[in-house]
Formats: sequence, C-alpha cells, structure tokens
Amino acid sequence: MTGPRHHPFLVAIKRQVNGIFQFPSEPIDVLFNVDSDSPTRPFGDAKAQWSFSATGNSFSYTRQYDETSAVAWTTNLDIYTVDLSMFGQPSVCITCDNLATDTDPSYSPTDDRVLIYQSQSKPGYESDQFKIKSYNGSNSKITLLGNWDRSIQAITWSHDGQSLFLELGEEAQNVIYHLFNIFENQSLTRLVSSGTSRDVNVHRINSRMFVFTHQSFVEPINIYLYSSDGSMQSITDHNKALLAKVKMSPAAETFSFLGARSDKVWRWYVPPLSGTDKRAPLAFFIHGGPQSSWYDAWGYGWNFQTYSSQGYAIIAINFHGSDSYGQNFTDSIIGNYGSLPFEDLQLGLTYALNKFSYIDPNRAVALGASYGGYMIYWIAGHPEMSHRFKTLISHNGVFDTRFKGYSTDELRFSEHDVGGYTPWANPDAYERYNPVDPVANWTQPILIILGARDYRVPDTQGISAFNALQRRGIESRLLYFPNENHWVLNTLNLLAWYEQVLGWMHKWTN
Repeated sequence: MTGPRHHPFLVAIKRQVNGIFQFPSEPIDVLFNVDSDSPTRPFGDAKAQWSFSATGNSFSYTRQYDETSAVAWTTNLDIYTVDLSMFGQPSVCITCDNLATDTDPSYSPTDDRVLIYQSQSKPGYESDQFKIKSYNGSNSKITLLGNWDRSIQAITWSHDGQSLFLELGEEAQNVIYHLFNIFENQSLTRLVSSGTSRDVNVHRINSRMFVFTHQSFVEPINIYLYSSDGSMQSITDHNKALLAKVKMSPAAETFSFLGARSDKVWRWYVPPLSGTDKRAPLAFFIHGGPQSSWYDAWGYGWNFQTYSSQGYAIIAINFHGSDSYGQNFTDSIIGNYGSLPFEDLQLGLTYALNKFSYIDPNRAVALGASYGGYMIYWIAGHPEMSHRFKTLISHNGVFDTRFKGYSTDELRFSEHDVGGYTPWANPDAYERYNPVDPVANWTQPILIILGARDYRVPDTQGISAFNALQRRGIESRLLYFPNENHWVLNTLNLLAWYEQVLGWMHKWTN
C-alpha cells in the first residue's frame, strides 16, 4: 500500500543453502506514481485481479482507469500488463477501448502470450453480463461463448492450458462448468449443479480433478474433491460436531409460478422445523440487489434455518431482476423497481398460501434488506399488499429514491436502474416508484434497522422512514448500529440483530 492506495509490489526471492529465503532486491511498486488502487476497492482481491505469466516475465492487474470523482458514476475498470523481463517498463492498458468493466486477468499456464479476462459491455451497469475475453498479446481480442446468456463469475485454467473451469449462477445455484477446446470446437459440460460451488483449484497433473468449496441451505462451507470419474466427496467436515447439536429443516424446495408478464418466476420454500401438521406463521423474504438472488447457500446473516427453527415457514422469491436466470430476466427490472417485482411478490404470496394450506395467512411477516428494504417501504404504501402482513422489517432500505440519487456512494447504480438518468435531468424517473410518496397509506408496524457507516443507502433514509412512522402514530422500532455499514459484519452485533428481529416477529405473530 502506498499512502492511501493499494499497490502490487514485486520482489525477487532467493533460497539460501540453509533453506531460508531472502530478498536480494528492494520491492518495486508496479503502479509507481499512479494514483490508483490494485486490487480495486471495495471488493477486488489480489487472487482474482493479479496474474503472473507462466515464465514470470509478464504481470497483469486490474485498476480503475481514472481515479477521479467519476468512480462514483462509472464502472470503468481496466486491465494492464507490464513486461518484467526488463527493469522499469511502463504498464500497458489492453482494455482502454472499453468503457465498462474489464477485470480478473489470468495468463495461460502454457503460453505467455495468451490472457483471458472477464468483460462487461455496458458502462455504468455493474450487473451487466460478464463474458469471457481472450487476448493474445497483439491487441487482438476474441469473445468465448459469445451467445451464451450466462454471466461468468470466475474462471480457472486447466494446467495443460487447453480448457477452462467456469463458475456462474444458474437458477439460484452456483454451478461449475468445464469448457473444453477453448479456441476451436468448443465443448461445454456442467460438472457441479447443486448448491453454491466456488474456488476451483485444479490438480497439477490430472486436469479433470479439482477441489472446490461447496455449501447449501443445509450445509455450511466445506471443501470437496471432484474426481475425474465425476464423483464428489467432502474432504472437510469441521462443523460436524456442532451441527449434530442443531436441528434443521432437511431441505429447501424450489418451484415456479407465473409471475408478471406471465413469465416463469422461481421461489424457495422451507417448512418450519416444528412440522406442517399445524398452522404456522410465514416469513416472506425479499432479497436485495436487486440484481441478485436467493442462492442455495449457507450464511450467518439471513439464514433460513434460523427462522425455520422458530416455527416459521419460509418463502423467498427470485423476482424479475434477479440474476442467474439469464441476462434478459436480470435486465427486466431497469425502470421497473416498483412494478414487475411487486407483481411477482403479490402473485407468489397468493400461490404459496394456496399451495401450503397450513400457513396462517393472518400471521405473515415480510422482511428485506437494501432493495428488499426498499420493497418493504413500497409494500407499506400499498394496502392491497401491506394488509397481508402483520408487520414489516426493513434493513438499510431505500425510502426516497430521488434523494438517494444524490446521496449514495454508488451514483451509477441509481442512475442506471432508473433508465440512465440523473435526478435533475429526469426527476420523474426517480419519482415513478418512490416509496416516500404513498406514506399516507402506511398502517402496518415496521422494524427499521440501520448501519451508521452505510454510504450506499445512507442512514438518513431509514431515519426519515422511522420519523414518518412515529409522526403518524404507527408502532415502530429503530435498531441502529453505529459501527456497521450496509451489512452487519460484527458477530456480536449479528446476535443482537437476530434477537431484535425474531423478537419483533414473535410479538406480531403470536
């Protein structure tokens, strides 16, 4: 790190006769005099955004093209290469012709001239489809699987340099594909199709064998071995003793219904641990993003098992705008924040109550964070939906879309999702589905949760909503974390979060 920046440094390493390593030279800052970060902030990491060629003579990295105020309204990351065979060579940008994101370079393990990376094509759109690009060292680029309607999350080379392992979301599962014959007669095979699978690490000799991490709604993260015969087995089980003490719902079911536009929409269902032979309350989950999904994954926050163990049935809908169902489905939410997803949620709730007759429709709770929190406020202003819930819970939700367009640290996000407008150029685009407008219709009690260090959805959004509730005499509570951001990351704070959320739900459903 140089001053306030993260920079890669290069240093020679020499092993002495006694086995001790030493640095025979001073570290060299690859980004010397460049006012930029690599890895990029806030989510970039060196493992993905740095790559050495097989010979060690070349190095590639990702950085922001221009570290000015524009970082708040652009997504322009670029890939640079530097020749390490001679001292003092300048970095060369190989993607500066693309104003969208280019990231995660990876050299071929057998050819220093070949580099693959992930690339988006729509500037300012962080949920645009990531495609695979190949660069051959002479400024020639080709797109692999150009017609495939899936967004690539991670790429790993086989050690023979002839194939790639691809990690991507597919119908709320994080799956692994194997792409054979990269540059001609391509063949694509799905290897792992359930749960959430990531972090492929290929065997040094057998390129059809690899280890990876795997998790699901019923299993925390473990390391698995994928063998060349197609079998999978867990090679870690550190939580076995702890899990043996915990009762959990054995599985989550997924099923579809006809949502907005008569499109197929998918949802998750988890029954209460107490069983389905008696009436049970409902926890109706609304995910954030909105270009995200409820994935078949474990997590210490928003863990479905927590609510199932308290006697709740769980319904979680991957509405229009969710990822992993094709880019067109993801893009459908642009300009439609309060329409298509809202209709999906209405139809999905009706479908669930009809399908699972044991669920008590008079003891339903809706809860969501970020965009999910926005939708909680939007639901609150529409009695045809709000009256179907005994109470609502919003975590760091957007209350005033127009004001957020001025105050968020991700201006690009607000501008893109309303159709590409600033709030002063087209205020109507921000007001079209603004939860602040129908506050006069609010009637249901709401628990609001905020993090003081949230700059994506500043805490004034939730404070404003809480003031409105208090001023209107609607029962409400504000849970405020002075040292948390858009997420609750401190485990002790998370325990307090669960205590307050479950306590509030219990108050209104019992």
